[in-house]
Amino acid sequence: MPIISHLTLRQCGYAIFKAAGLPEDQARIVTDHLVDANLVGHDSHGIMRMPGYARGVREGTIKPAGGHKVVRETPVSMTIDAGGGIGIVVASLAMRMAVDRALEHTIGAVAVHRSGHIGRLGDFPSIAAKRDCIGILMLNGGGRFAAPFGGTGRRLPPNPIAIGVPTGDGLPMTLDITTSVAAGGKVDMCRVRKQALPEGWMVDRDGNAVTDPEEFYAGNAAMLPLGGAAGHKGYGLAMMIDAIAGGLSWAGCSTEAPTRGGSGYLALAIKIESFANVDDFTSEVRKLIDWVKTSPKMPGVERIYVPGEIETETRKRRELEGVSLEEATWSEIRSVAEELGVAVSESGAVA
Repeated sequence: MPIISHLTLRQCGYAIFKAAGLPEDQARIVTDHLVDANLVGHDSHGIMRMPGYARGVREGTIKPAGGHKVVRETPVSMTIDAGGGIGIVVASLAMRMAVDRALEHTIGAVAVHRSGHIGRLGDFPSIAAKRDCIGILMLNGGGRFAAPFGGTGRRLPPNPIAIGVPTGDGLPMTLDITTSVAAGGKVDMCRVRKQALPEGWMVDRDGNAVTDPEEFYAGNAAMLPLGGAAGHKGYGLAMMIDAIAGGLSWAGCSTEAPTRGGSGYLALAIKIESFANVDDFTSEVRKLIDWVKTSPKMPGVERIYVPGEIETETRKRRELEGVSLEEATWSEIRSVAEELGVAVSESGAVA
């Protein structure tokens, strides 16, 4: 497996997306998002997505951001038709606009439909946390491959939610979870790495466990809700996110044919200063973190982590050691580079 510096991957991505047809600033936003996903350990949402995104831009199925339309607006809210714009850029814009409104009116909310794939949700709430707001992003998106609690049929997307709060030390505490057992990208990673799916992820139409990733792509398996066999809470959360993100965004809630295609999202920002002094708030968050970490540990557990902390440590390590890529992923990235006339060496250097 090749190991490549994140700096090299960034230069490679900038060149590929510019050649595909993205403006330079958007090429950088998308590339940095994908590389950062690898750095924090979420390879399923990282540069393995680069070839698909780049080909989509080249073919016109994914458009540069900027062609969106505002279809409804109040001082604190906005509903946007993204017009097929590249999702990572649109989602970043939506969160920034939500924060701008929150800083003026306490609450800011921007709902989006007809947006491209937005990558790793956990990247966006930090935009709000860095500006002394609480950030929340929820999506009724991804393929509809998850079963309801007690069911075996594909009815719901993974419907993720991400939340970020400032801690006062520059690193927000962030939660990024799907309401299914795993994201679809995790299945992609198992397939690329030729690994079996963990027991408890998937069931067939008769409720039998499925561990072959190919059964997922053949449509013969559904993913269980978060919590697996005891997943009523994950299922309940998935239903609420679907109703809120699908309904408010105009994308449409999950059904056989959602009104405007599904995959709508809501970016929400809350101004902390309207409720409490920011320093007091972050002090309380740090007390919470410190208190939780004093808990006695289960056998074999060396350390208690808070949400986002593992990603921070993984990022530090991978920035030093490089990002390990599957041969198939790296080969596909070099192939799309060649298609676009970008010369990328085996080490990732761009000529």
